[in-house]
Amino acid sequence: MNADIIIVGSGIVGMSLALSLSKENKKIIIIEKNLNASKKINRVYSISEKTKFFFEDIDVWRSIKEVNNIDGMFIYYRKYSEKNLLSFTKKESNKNIGYIAQSKNIVQELMKKIEKDEKITFIDNCEVELIEDNKKNIKVLTNTDVKITASYLFSCEGSKSSIKRSLGIKNIYDDYASQALVFNIAHEIPNKNKAYQIFLESGPVAFLPVSSNSFSMVISVKNEKYDEKNFCEDSILKFIKDITNNSFGKISLSSKINTFKLIGYDSETYKSGKVLFVGDSAHSVHPLAGMGLNLGISDIIEIRDTLQKSSYKFENQNFFSGYARKQKIVNKNARQQLKLIEILYSFENKLAGSVIRAAMSNLQGMQYIKEKIIKHANNNLSFF
Repeated sequence: MNADIIIVGSGIVGMSLALSLSKENKKIIIIEKNLNASKKINRVYSISEKTKFFFEDIDVWRSIKEVNNIDGMFIYYRKYSEKNLLSFTKKESNKNIGYIAQSKNIVQELMKKIEKDEKITFIDNCEVELIEDNKKNIKVLTNTDVKITASYLFSCEGSKSSIKRSLGIKNIYDDYASQALVFNIAHEIPNKNKAYQIFLESGPVAFLPVSSNSFSMVISVKNEKYDEKNFCEDSILKFIKDITNNSFGKISLSSKINTFKLIGYDSETYKSGKVLFVGDSAHSVHPLAGMGLNLGISDIIEIRDTLQKSSYKFENQNFFSGYARKQKIVNKNARQQLKLIEILYSFENKLAGSVIRAAMSNLQGMQYIKEKIIKHANNNLSFF
């Protein structure tokens, strides 16, 4: 089999990349280990304006079900109180704060588009066994004895990239020394499409409005403050009620609690010969701003722009070198921005607390600066 590009991994990033490359008249083969297992995974994602525009460009945005607008973001320091509040609202800035969508609904629409696209071939229940990179092209042998020749291979497999492991490429890690708990709750009092972030001494707690009466929760807890008894199913609802002054009425769990270590990373390189890494195969950031998927989409946008603007011939080994250099800088900067926010809000002394409260209070009245912050977030934390 022959193609212009092989994509390994059919998650949101892998399928979005395939559809974007197809629009540039490239022939793509997607290799997926287990599509059925992948479809069963359902996460809640925060979507920026930049990512929304991208999904509009590949003609899937209007079809994605149950997208919820974020009309406001309310940030609290230590206590759920007006005295400790920094708010960003659509009404104030006349710009959308963002959107919330579930991965199963995004994947469904991406898959529909791919099935209709004659330039994309999808191979399921398949893994890459051997890679031969001879600078002119890349040859792949799968565990099902399929042989594929292409100009490039893109790894979109996520944090446990088998391609990266086979090439001996390592990650540069940031250990946040924290645990993350992810789950959904239903609540009695409507959230009015507002997202909330409460920076506690134990770590940030994020409330993402999936619908008017449900939140997707992301709770980060420092290791030294993590006690499994305090964050199990029996006690987590009391924890939420306490930190919000019971502002959402009766609440209940509507999903299981998933717990994992919080670790950020950048791949030591985004390119090895004719193999490139995209999305979680290349980077991961702290979840406090919900930027993970958005940064992966920014990678795809840069790849698309390279196809449109590069002065190299497509077959040239250096064709995507600019992507690899630029996005490594962009994503490292994004990771450092979020790390800085997490560090600043983690200080546990009275002087630091006073300074942070004063800064938030001053910023609350600076409409122009708040608009700039919203714009920066909607550009996926990129200064470019």
